[in-house]
Amino acid sequence: MKALITAVILTSTAVATSAQAEVYKWQDELCDVQGEFDNKKYSAKQIENSHTLFERLTRTNLNSFSSPIYIDHLDKLSMRDLDTLAEEYKHVKSDVEQLEVVPQAQIYKRELLKSIDGGYVRNKLTILAYLDPVQAMRMSPPMCKQYLAPFFKNDAAVQSKWQQLVKKRALTNTSAMSRYQEQKASNPAEYAKIDLLTYGFGNCVNSQVYHADSQIVFDNYNQLNKTLFGKSLTMVCDEP
Repeated sequence: MKALITAVILTSTAVATSAQAEVYKWQDELCDVQGEFDNKKYSAKQIENSHTLFERLTRTNLNSFSSPIYIDHLDKLSMRDLDTLAEEYKHVKSDVEQLEVVPQAQIYKRELLKSIDGGYVRNKLTILAYLDPVQAMRMSPPMCKQYLAPFFKNDAAVQSKWQQLVKKRALTNTSAMSRYQEQKASNPAEYAKIDLLTYGFGNCVNSQVYHADSQIVFDNYNQLNKTLFGKSLTMVCDEP
């Protein structure tokens, strides 16, 4: 059964109804949504692209690199990962820059570009942390250098920092210490590297780059649709 409510989200097709008023329709997982817009001010494609911005603001846009989480991933790392990442970043950013959106969505286009920049920095620094720690140290946020510094000292410093990280994690994760003991008995050097660089360093860098707040994105998305469609905006949704 369908119920008429007021909420919102994505995807799109448009059907013309007059020379100026045009009905734009889209769907989310539960709802069929539509509203009339002034086609002398915007095109259906601009609206579709504007909706795409919001969808992409809450997901990962760069997917060519994943931080190592298993020992056998370490041997697969190479400087080619940097080249692949740079090429993907260039392509994805160019695609977004070329999106034609409604004027009210320009600010969200800039936010998406900022988010893509942040994802590139995070992945680039993580690759460098493994393959060129000197360069990573120079380029990293100050608070994240603590996870790289032990590797410039000795194995004892690495193991000490790893244990410190695990103890902190164990405050909220009851299995953290037992997992640490197993990994330490198996391959302490490699597991310490993964924990300190993928989780310690990688998460630290990730916390320093831009991420859109999902609730703010949702609220801004709703507001944009109200601006574009006014009182004509309607939704027919499946009953939960």
